Amino acid sequence: MRKINFNKQFKFYAVLWILFLPFFACCDSSKSEVKIANWNVQTFFDANNDGTEYSEFAKSKTWGEEMYKERLKRLCSVIKKLDADIFIMEELENSNVLFDISNFLAGEWNPRKIYRYACFSKNEGGAIGCGVLSRIPLQKMNLHSLDIRTENEKMPRTRPLSKIEIKLKEKTLSIFVNHWKSKSGGEEKTEKWRNREECVLSFFMSHALNEGKAVFAVGDFNRDINDFCVKENGNVLLRAWHGKLLGDEGLLLKSTWFDENENLIEPGSYYFREEWSRIDNIFYSGKIEVEDFFPAAEGFWCNENSIPYKYSLWNGRGYSDHLPLVCKVRLLN
Repeated sequence: MRKINFNKQFKFYAVLWILFLPFFACCDSSKSEVKIANWNVQTFFDANNDGTEYSEFAKSKTWGEEMYKERLKRLCSVIKKLDADIFIMEELENSNVLFDISNFLAGEWNPRKIYRYACFSKNEGGAIGCGVLSRIPLQKMNLHSLDIRTENEKMPRTRPLSKIEIKLKEKTLSIFVNHWKSKSGGEEKTEKWRNREECVLSFFMSHALNEGKAVFAVGDFNRDINDFCVKENGNVLLRAWHGKLLGDEGLLLKSTWFDENENLIEPGSYYFREEWSRIDNIFYSGKIEVEDFFPAAEGFWCNENSIPYKYSLWNGRGYSDHLPLVCKVRLLN
């Protein structure tokens, strides 16, 4: 375990934990483009009671093995439909869920579609974490967790920033998986913690760029794209930490939510209180270009108005309250 002090305001902890699933085929990593999907799968707990589950699951009289398997089946049907080379998920309970997903997908008849590699991350004692399935070998996973003790209140539980790398034609892409602090407790009150997470991401993405790597940040940021520091041409400034505040400097990134005319792509990724928002985001920079991007708003996981079928614990129906994001990127020379 390696501890890094940053401006004496943060402590980051980096560990390595990558699961290599024992399959027999792999994706061709000699190509220069890759299709990446991201989906907040909404409180995806397994059938075991480990004591860290959300109260509605812990108290539920209906949740169990049968409902869990059915939900796994539905999730895997979406993964197969979207057919991404790398599939990233927020709100998985543990690595066992990732293994179960892999087992459900193991019957794939096309060897090139098998997800041979996977990784999972969450902080100790946390209820949910992030998982990654990949057809391309995953390398150098690092986790960076906040430990802030300079506020006048106890830091809430947060998820670590995960960094993994893949190689395409000897070019390296650093992928940063995010699930920032939710707005539970009030948007204004909790914004300070998302600001800290913004600083963490800016710091480590800048470091990867300085090493000559292309960078790609993805996940549920619990912050709408319009609530970031949006600059001209649809660029977003991830701010750096100065003293005790976020400064006006940082890392300039491109966002996939803006088209070539700087208009926001419809419909969004999260539907709440009859309004769309774009709290699931993708940012990128370096020798990389996005060839295609869309919120997966047409499929059996949403209705005719693209509103996702939220998972309901009481009857076991639905998928998630988020839409998946799908992005095809190419690494440049």
